[in-house]
Amino acid sequence: MNLVQLYGTGCRIMTPPSGPGAALNWMRRTGHRFGSIRITRVGRSAHPHTTHPTTHRFLCTKTTIGFRQQMDHTIPPKEFKWTPGNLINENFKLGDNGHVCVVLNRQIQVPPHVVKLLWKNAAVRCAVDGGSNHWRDFVVGQAMSKRTNGGMAITQLEPLDVITGDFDSITEDTVDFFKTTPKVHTPDQDATDFTKAIAVLQPVMTQRKIRDVVVFHDNSGRLDQIMANLNTLYKSQKDNCNVFLLSGDSVTWLLRPGKHTIQVPVDLVTSQRWCSLMPVGSAAHNVTTTGLKWNLYHAQMEFGGMVSTSNTYSTEFVQVETDANLIWSMGAYDFEEKIRQTAKT
Repeated sequence: MNLVQLYGTGCRIMTPPSGPGAALNWMRRTGHRFGSIRITRVGRSAHPHTTHPTTHRFLCTKTTIGFRQQMDHTIPPKEFKWTPGNLINENFKLGDNGHVCVVLNRQIQVPPHVVKLLWKNAAVRCAVDGGSNHWRDFVVGQAMSKRTNGGMAITQLEPLDVITGDFDSITEDTVDFFKTTPKVHTPDQDATDFTKAIAVLQPVMTQRKIRDVVVFHDNSGRLDQIMANLNTLYKSQKDNCNVFLLSGDSVTWLLRPGKHTIQVPVDLVTSQRWCSLMPVGSAAHNVTTTGLKWNLYHAQMEFGGMVSTSNTYSTEFVQVETDANLIWSMGAYDFEEKIRQTAKT
């Protein structure tokens, strides 16, 4: 008879002494009975008077993964609620204390009216190295195309609060343009400027109780840069920090292990806009969804196996329960079409 003994996160096979007498004595000492196996509680010794080094270990008949899955049924999953409509409708604001806006070193593809509203409602505004060049272009472009309405000039954009990075991309003209803006040099080459910017912003976010970061992101760029941005979602995951990548027509963020409820704007449901779940980096062994057109039920997701792309919605509320990190991405409104429709009313 072999049993599996867990040591931390590893398993090893335990073989009792041979011979009927020795096996019987061994089973009596360890608290086992014929026909059943006794599992001692985690953190409590079955024999309080013993000082054997395995006192606080326990026995099971499953592998480590199997035991963890068994434990998952006894511990309620952590719950998360998401309202992406706040990013892609008239509110354009996240959280009671506002959000952080970050401009990366990519062309800004988000429609100008969305950028301006998110920028206006932000509590902190940051450009990352070469992102300051793109923000300068945006500011200058808006000034050149400025129109008046009833004799009143369009409101000026709020100034940048900080520029971060190793400054190998920012131009001298941009440095001069933002000469009064504080700059934080982050020379570490073991992390991207985006990742380092989140680290710089974290103390301010904690102090001001800001949880959400909105990043103007170009999803049509180089694959390595896109993957680096997704990697930052993984590296910045904390209970008090949610990072959203916003491109011209999509919103992307990380779903951590637990149960997620996503309130989808009704327009996206009726127009059957796309959404996707991607197990980037490692497999997810147990994923269940409701509210999608093609739902998953205790599915295993991994690259080389199953992924969920080009999905859509059956209801306004989507639930995703997962035992591993997943990337959620969803098509947003057709911003320019929305502007045209608003102008006609």
